[in-house]
Amino acid sequence: MKSPILVVTNPPHDEVDLDAASTLIGLDVFQTRLKFIFSAPEVLTASDRASAEGVAESFRSAGVSVATFDGLELWAIPWPEPVSSFEFTGTGLVARLPDRELELTYDSNVVGVYCKPPAGFRTKSTQPTVSPDDDGMDIVNAIEWMANLDLYFVRDGSLQRISIIEDLTDFSGLGPMRRRTVAEDMEETAAGCNRRFSKMVLDTRLENVRPRRRFVGGDAAVNPELRERYSFGTLLLKGMLASISPELADLTQYELGSRLGYVTSRGQTNGA
Repeated sequence: MKSPILVVTNPPHDEVDLDAASTLIGLDVFQTRLKFIFSAPEVLTASDRASAEGVAESFRSAGVSVATFDGLELWAIPWPEPVSSFEFTGTGLVARLPDRELELTYDSNVVGVYCKPPAGFRTKSTQPTVSPDDDGMDIVNAIEWMANLDLYFVRDGSLQRISIIEDLTDFSGLGPMRRRTVAEDMEETAAGCNRRFSKMVLDTRLENVRPRRRFVGGDAAVNPELRERYSFGTLLLKGMLASISPELADLTQYELGSRLGYVTSRGQTNGA
């Protein structure tokens, strides 16, 4: 399977030379500024390796923090697996999934990606339902608009991912740390993981990011001119993801953001 090499923003950036960056990205200075104050990783270009490395170095010279990687790395990331309930024990996080129970000890290498809409965000939706037979995009579609905490870790030589999801997970395992609302329970869970896991990298760059609608062909409400280049919601991004795999063509913003967050955060340390 042949795929493009992606150049992806990796905020926070240094002081960006907006004139140089706008020339590189082909946008005016105002649009360029908006792009580089965006807190979450976002695809800038997709090309062959030689071109991607040159472009990446040019962005770095303009003060833009970027990462480069093969698009297949996005395809290789597992789909979210909802956690039914969990608890923090003396030794680790015990997560109960529909078909099994697992423990992540507090000395495990874990990358967490926390996605959370801003306060007051509302969308027309029904209470999500996920059956034991659902996987992949069925789950992604069900949780499109809600806060979730993805925990990525390697076990038995393969990358695994479990997802604590605002409207699907039972938070009673928080015990005395339980808060007034489910939204606050989510915040406490993310903070609790960060406190307890000694080697955890917690990516919160999608916290308070309003999830956008996916590109829908022929939908007058979607205007690609408002989101230039490979920004989420553009036909250009959709086509690029489809070129990697048809499975990726219709990812939600939080699903794509979580995958980009994992790839750009792995290998970091939290100083522990």
